[in-house]
Amino acid sequence: MGLMTGIEYRKSLRDQRKVWIGGEAVDDVATHPAFRPMVDAIAGIYDMHHDPECRDLMTFALPDGGRGSRFYKIPASREDLAARRHMTATVLDRICPTMDRFGDETVTPLFVMVDRRALLDRFDTRYYAAASGWLDRLQRDNLFMTSGNTDPKGDRSKQPYEQDDPDHYLRVVKETDAGIVIRGAKFETGAPYAHVACVKPTVGAWVEENRDYAVSAIVPLNAPGVRHICRAPLQRASEDPFDRPLSARFDEIDTLIVFDDVFLPWENVIFSRQPQLAALIRSDLARWAAQGFLIRCQAKAGLLVGAALLTAEQSGTLGIPAIRSKVSQLMMFKQAIDAFLIGAEAACETTESGFVIPNQAMQNAGRVFCSQSYGSMVQLLREIAGGQAVMLPDRRSLESPEVGPDVEKYFRVGPVDARTRLRTLALVAELSASAYAGRMQAYQLFAESPIFAQEAALFATYDRKAATRRAADIAGLAGNDR
Repeated sequence: MGLMTGIEYRKSLRDQRKVWIGGEAVDDVATHPAFRPMVDAIAGIYDMHHDPECRDLMTFALPDGGRGSRFYKIPASREDLAARRHMTATVLDRICPTMDRFGDETVTPLFVMVDRRALLDRFDTRYYAAASGWLDRLQRDNLFMTSGNTDPKGDRSKQPYEQDDPDHYLRVVKETDAGIVIRGAKFETGAPYAHVACVKPTVGAWVEENRDYAVSAIVPLNAPGVRHICRAPLQRASEDPFDRPLSARFDEIDTLIVFDDVFLPWENVIFSRQPQLAALIRSDLARWAAQGFLIRCQAKAGLLVGAALLTAEQSGTLGIPAIRSKVSQLMMFKQAIDAFLIGAEAACETTESGFVIPNQAMQNAGRVFCSQSYGSMVQLLREIAGGQAVMLPDRRSLESPEVGPDVEKYFRVGPVDARTRLRTLALVAELSASAYAGRMQAYQLFAESPIFAQEAALFATYDRKAATRRAADIAGLAGNDR
């Protein structure tokens, strides 16, 4: 098949997938008003793979001489980690700095499965074969793979096997010589316009009774029995990018994916009914994923800084010490993310299979920092811009013969005309005071798991023994009385 172009990507979505939005079935995801903007954005990423300027950044040489997508290459060196960072940062810079789901991050659990071959082989040699086979296919065909992590969960005081409805968590209902049958649901971003999903379990207590829920697999998103029930768009399909520069073009549709007795052949099954394996591998799943999350945070932080500078410069407030202080705090946030990324890369670690991962303690500390701080950074932007960002007339008012002159008069600031000022404030509103902003802040808090889970990962990867030894030495607890 080879690496798809943007045109081929659009065509590939016409595959009889079952998608509903607003209670209505979607005939063509690629052209439907709710999905077309994001399909166009993803198509732009596909075309970057064929752009001579981006070829070496977006692709790599396969052993047979062909080119594979770097999205799906497991880092084997520090240089590979840097290449992934530059690749993702370039996508965010060229397409949109607030995008989150486009494949480079969601593949990383497969990296873990391939890396942990010895562990998988202890349970079933088919598992590694499935993971490595799919990774090879993704590299060659550059399919858009999203994830499938979050179950509806039902009554959260109960374990999956205790639920009134056993389908509130994705589960295996049958195993045969040919494959498995799964039933349940997952919440996911971008699924209606992705090709496949890598579903994984998120159960905390891996007791034997939860055996059926210990499943991970690659699911084609047009498979019989798969249904996509999408949330409503954040804005009307006719919304003008002048007034909504982000949500009119980059609304990543979140979806409830229903799996209604979906059959998967064994070559798609990463593991099935293996609670012990699920427990052993769960903590490893963010080994590479957190790098992608931090790069996305870096891009969003840079946009917050730029929006703050623009609005302050235009309003004449940048010289006010209190405003400069707030802008400087936003700059600190951006620079701190840079430091977490580059530091974790520079202090990279080697895995048991010889691959290279970012320094896990640094990376996990960065995850916690970004998740905890993002809401406060958005609040700084609100304070810098003031209340005017939520009181904006739209383009039609600006261009109205009757009221346009009023809009021009009262939104002009010195040499900055009303059109420029309105577009700047529209961006500020999208980042701080819109449905898009609210959804983005929720995503920042929960997409990389809740903060307490991120803190647990930091605790697990921090060198606690060295810290304890040093404190004990200074305290004189190690036989040293100095």
